[in-house]
Amino acid sequence: MSSQRQSVRERGAALVEFALVLPMILMLTFGMVSSALTYNHKMDLIHAAREGARYGATLPRDQCIGSPNPCGTSTWAQVVRSVVVQRSLGDVVSADVCVALVSGNPGTTSSGFFVGSTRGDNLCFDDGNGDSGDRVQIAVKRTTDKINGILFSFPVTLTSQATAKFEQ
Repeated sequence: MSSQRQSVRERGAALVEFALVLPMILMLTFGMVSSALTYNHKMDLIHAAREGARYGATLPRDQCIGSPNPCGTSTWAQVVRSVVVQRSLGDVVSADVCVALVSGNPGTTSSGFFVGSTRGDNLCFDDGNGDSGDRVQIAVKRTTDKINGILFSFPVTLTSQATAKFEQ
């Protein structure tokens, strides 16, 4: 009889232990899933920035000038930015993308060959490049991600930058 009573007590103890451990397991699980999704978004941003830089490096800068204009009403930089937004698979919007065609060292840009820059020199970032030639800079930012657990949540800002040597 005492062995039955002891097994009932042990079942009760196991239930209490499970109730104490369950929130920790759920927090870890939700945190890992949310972190994995955020990492996936980061990979999408890296891919979009690289693809945009490659596209911009091969798009002739005078293609979007003149009449008829194959780019419509868009400038060279706006066309490259739209490619970055498309390649991000909806992870970024145009306002979060900077595109610049940089010449020389230190870098300078020309009118119509940058868009979305928040810097006074119209560059997307300081690439520290010693190359005196032309290069395409792309910077992408996403601020809508959060890493969530059950009892915690914190915002994450994802960024990516890419540079490609202008080939035209």
